Amino acid sequence: MNPAAPVAMGATARWRQVPRKWQAVMVLLAALVVAEFVISFAGALYGTPSRSILGSASSLDTSGKGTAALAQLLGSSRHAVRLLEGPLDHAALPVPGTLFVLDPGRRLSSELPAISRYLAAGGRVVLAGRQVATTLRALLGTGLLPIWQSAITGTTRPSSREPEDYAAGVVVSGGAGSWRRAATSPPSVRTLLAGPGGALALLADIGPGRLVLLASSSPLENASLARADNAAFGLDLAGPAGAAVAFDEYDHLQTSPGSGIADLPGHWQLALLLGLAAVLVWILSAARRFGPPARAERELVPPRIAHVDAVAALLASGSADRLRAGAAPLRLAARERLCRALSVGPYATDSELLAASESRGMAPELVVAILAEPRSERDLLALGRGYATLTERRRWS
Repeated sequence: MNPAAPVAMGATARWRQVPRKWQAVMVLLAALVVAEFVISFAGALYGTPSRSILGSASSLDTSGKGTAALAQLLGSSRHAVRLLEGPLDHAALPVPGTLFVLDPGRRLSSELPAISRYLAAGGRVVLAGRQVATTLRALLGTGLLPIWQSAITGTTRPSSREPEDYAAGVVVSGGAGSWRRAATSPPSVRTLLAGPGGALALLADIGPGRLVLLASSSPLENASLARADNAAFGLDLAGPAGAAVAFDEYDHLQTSPGSGIADLPGHWQLALLLGLAAVLVWILSAARRFGPPARAERELVPPRIAHVDAVAALLASGSADRLRAGAAPLRLAARERLCRALSVGPYATDSELLAASESRGMAPELVVAILAEPRSERDLLALGRGYATLTERRRWS
């Protein structure tokens, strides 16, 4: 036998002892809990995901460290501005156009192939912030690489006449970061803006594309865009009016699926789902017990009195021998019942049974109907009634 079976049977018995109205209240409360759980779980999984901005220089950030003002300025200057919130590998980059990658929150190792392909297609990339040597090596190739240093460049001016600086005369940077070029740097890398603390911007020709390395994105941030010619410098980097511009925001966004249940670990979510399934099964099993109470015993087929009467009539219509032969099993069963009722042995004689019935106060006609051989329909019916009295009613008076 299953050890859990007695526990389950006990719980079922206790549940049946609860009044019907309280059963309905308990099931209703459980259903409300399940509905609330399902709604909360679905809302957490399929609701609007929450987003948070990481780092600085995001075009979605309107604070002083963001570049939302630059994106708005470019849009008002007839540039088609796009904010790329997915990986660059899956983005349709504008060619010709300009891609701003400003202070990426993580290393660009996964996005370098897409940036290289964009430069090879003739695009312009503005890469701002401190870059590791592997990134510079992947983009600039062999040769001595420029070195990033934490010195503030301050007020910078163009050091070479390039299309990117035709309108900007003075660019002010208040953030840490400057470039120091080696004497034997590749000739394709030129200084675009320089100041007392070093170079603020470097320009490199990579195939048909152009790469601008900004040591700091400070001149393009909201708090500094209105200083000196910083806004004009941002327009110069975007290219001629009408050129498409894209901001890489994939590294600036942290997207979470929601709060509450969706933020729980996967095994906790699984445990809650299993608990929900258990509650649903319990509700269904409890609902089956509603309605009229079940009978304690199985309802038997009612006695077929008409059939018994017909068999008795058939036996009575025959000969006496046939009547005695047909009633022999019933006489034997009735005699055994009589012996047990009188507490005598099965081999007691008729006289002993009569004497015992008189001492026990049993009706004489009952004993005679069982002991005498039936000779008519009336005798056969008396025998049947005697057997029924001793079998079902458990009494003889």
